[in-house]
Amino acid sequence: MNAEAEAPIAPNGLAATFLSEDASLVALANLNAGKIGEVRLFSPLPPPGPPKRSRLSAFVLLIGLLGAAGAFGLQSYANIVAYPLDIGGRPPFSWPSFIPIAFEAGILSVVLATVVGAGALCGFTRYYDSVDEIRALRDATIDRWVIVVHASSSESLAQSRDIFERCGARVIEEAKL
Repeated sequence: MNAEAEAPIAPNGLAATFLSEDASLVALANLNAGKIGEVRLFSPLPPPGPPKRSRLSAFVLLIGLLGAAGAFGLQSYANIVAYPLDIGGRPPFSWPSFIPIAFEAGILSVVLATVVGAGALCGFTRYYDSVDEIRALRDATIDRWVIVVHASSSESLAQSRDIFERCGARVIEEAKL
C-alpha cells in the first residue's frame, strides 16, 4: 500500500464564528491586511457598503443585439440571396417587414442570456464546495458571522488563528479546503 494514500490530509483552512458583525468585520480587515490567503465571510446580513457591480447587463445587451442582428441578417439573406420572390411588387429587401421577427429573436436571446448568465454568476454550475462541510456554516444563515480562511501555508494558518483569537471568535474550527 502507498503510505501517502493512508496519511490524513492536514487542515489548510480555519472557520471562525463570531457573535457580532463588528467583531467579524474587524477580523476580516486584519486578515485582509495580513494577506493570509483566500478569506470569505458568511453572514446572515448583506455585506456593508455598495453592492458589487455585475457585468450581466452588458452581457445580456450584447447577446440581445447579436440575436436581433442575426435574425435580421437571416431574413435578409433568405429574401435577397437564397430565395428571392416578387410578392405583391415589393422589393427583395423590404426591411420594415423584418423588424418584428428580429425584435422577437432579440428578446428571446436576452431571456436565454439572462437565465444562463445569472446562473453562472450565482454559482449554480458548482455542485460541491468543500466549505459546505464546515459545521459552523449552519449558524451563518441564522444569527452568526463566519469567516473561512483558506491559508496558503502553515505559518499563515497560525497567524489567522491568532487573529481570530484576538478578535474574540466564539468557535474556531479547522477545515480541509
